[in-house]
Amino acid sequence: MIWLLLGFESTWGQLKVYQDHIFQILSGQITLYQVDQLSKQFYGADNHWSAPVIYGIAFWYLSIHLESVGIKKSLNFISTTILTLMNVGIFETFWNRSYAYFQNQPWAISLSYKQGTNIMMFSLWIIIGALTLVYLYAEGYRFKITRFKLLMCVAAIALCVLWITYPGPVKHIEVYTDWGIWTNTDFFPQTFYAVDLANDGIALGFPFFVEDYWIHFLNTLCKVVVTGAILGLFMVGPRIYDKD
Repeated sequence: MIWLLLGFESTWGQLKVYQDHIFQILSGQITLYQVDQLSKQFYGADNHWSAPVIYGIAFWYLSIHLESVGIKKSLNFISTTILTLMNVGIFETFWNRSYAYFQNQPWAISLSYKQGTNIMMFSLWIIIGALTLVYLYAEGYRFKITRFKLLMCVAAIALCVLWITYPGPVKHIEVYTDWGIWTNTDFFPQTFYAVDLANDGIALGFPFFVEDYWIHFLNTLCKVVVTGAILGLFMVGPRIYDKD
């Protein structure tokens, strides 16, 4: 609902503006319209609302499925949480590597502070997720590969390739950095470009918003399908045996 109210490319940063001014709104010191105008400075230039919506639905759906095959209570919650984080980690790893290479922003895969923390966190989620899958397999839960799951994987790969080789027009920007002028390429286009401005040893991108609903739609659609494809692989079948 928040995603719909704040706009297609709305971000978490917009909501924080409302949170920071909640008491001023209630006391009449500022109007809701004024807060809305203040929040627009973060429109598109922060973490998008599409992410928690997509992964929240994935979490809910996976939890229901795992319960249906006998994985319940704490094991259900732990498994669902870890596998959802693994899903996030896989997509973010793809994004970071693609962005670093195709947009000439090597900081996105740097192990230096601060991006290094994110890289290690995503890697840890993937490793723990893999161990969880091994545990479920050892407990007798088997992975079912269906035609639909394979089609989802093919669609996910195709959309990733389409995003990287985007055939539509791309709006270009020029950003002054310590290494010279940076401009975005036509490959793997974004609406939120994070650019490392300073040669200070800190791997951190400064946000630049370039509004383009088609690119954002492709970004969101790609995330939905990739998340769905990975989710399908996590949906194990019923236990094949009962342990003594």
